[in-house]
Amino acid sequence: MKILMSGITGLVGSAFVTELFRNRDDVEIIALVRGKGPAGAKERVDSVIKEQLNYDKEGGSAEKILKKITVVPHVAPNPFTEEQFALFSGVDTIFHCAADVNLGKDKKGLTYKCNFEGTKNMVETAKKLNVNKLHFVSTAYVAGKAQGIIKEDGLVPNNEFNNPYERSKYDAETLLRNSGIPFNIYRPSIIIGSLSDGRIRKPLAFYRLCDFMAKIKKLMSAKKFMSPKKEIYLPIRIESHMSKSVYFVPIDYVQRTITNLFLKGIKNKTYHITGEGPASVKDIQDVVCSILKIKGLKVVKEIKNPTSTERLMHKYIGDLLPYFSAEMKFDISNVKEELGENDLNWEVSYDTLYGILKEYFHTRFPELF
Repeated sequence: MKILMSGITGLVGSAFVTELFRNRDDVEIIALVRGKGPAGAKERVDSVIKEQLNYDKEGGSAEKILKKITVVPHVAPNPFTEEQFALFSGVDTIFHCAADVNLGKDKKGLTYKCNFEGTKNMVETAKKLNVNKLHFVSTAYVAGKAQGIIKEDGLVPNNEFNNPYERSKYDAETLLRNSGIPFNIYRPSIIIGSLSDGRIRKPLAFYRLCDFMAKIKKLMSAKKFMSPKKEIYLPIRIESHMSKSVYFVPIDYVQRTITNLFLKGIKNKTYHITGEGPASVKDIQDVVCSILKIKGLKVVKEIKNPTSTERLMHKYIGDLLPYFSAEMKFDISNVKEELGENDLNWEVSYDTLYGILKEYFHTRFPELF
């Protein structure tokens, strides 16, 4: 199997690669990577794969894996040169994972261009190479502002979106579905640390909320001449509905599930990589406050006359708030059909979330404990 892959240095991409090599020896990867020339791009891949293998507690296999990865410097969504196409000879599978995960306003259109045009480039490449296997990592939040049950196959028609990132993935999926190329589409939700020990190699969007609360505690403790390890009263309001449908998904589940589905082959199906036991906003609030020893944090539907701290918080994490207010349920029928239910015996309960976030806070902010 020879794979043309984008996104190998990202959280999902690197996790997929190391898991794939644990399951298959007959794999070669052509990795498209940003970098300052061939040496810079290769250095990035070497560093990330070694870091991922250390995360997987298998650091000794790095040399063997890296020998099977050829790095091609490339900046998405630029088209490929003829010299690059020559390196793609023998490719029989495409795994497109690269994305700009910017949940903000995207005033210059860079996120949309990267995600949509990048996918268009890979579709055109598949056609030029006569590749009939295209695996695409999308997002569960192509559902946008929809409510209720979100089916795996297909897309919500006439959808509204919270940001251009969601729109870019929706349009990219539409492009792929209409291309005639056989595909699998994988839709992870909000990725957090592993079920096994809470660790995460590259914290993504949700962890901005954790960072903000930890930094605010440090700042306010210093202003009050208190030890940051002591309990503190912080009357801060977060504007959100008290949703019970915050779909956190542990990175080790994402890693195993996408790889296992990949190895099952192309099915022209979409898979929600979400699990079926979402968290509640109440649990998120209680866990963060308990670990950080904070009193006074409240989740309210609307904030009138925000304080300076609340304005700062909204600027820092306002783009995340729609995901705490969503009322949707992700169907996972396709995942169950392909893989069974043995790997779905988990949920992001209070205790699960507590363990994962405790690991993060203690590792990143040891001065608070």
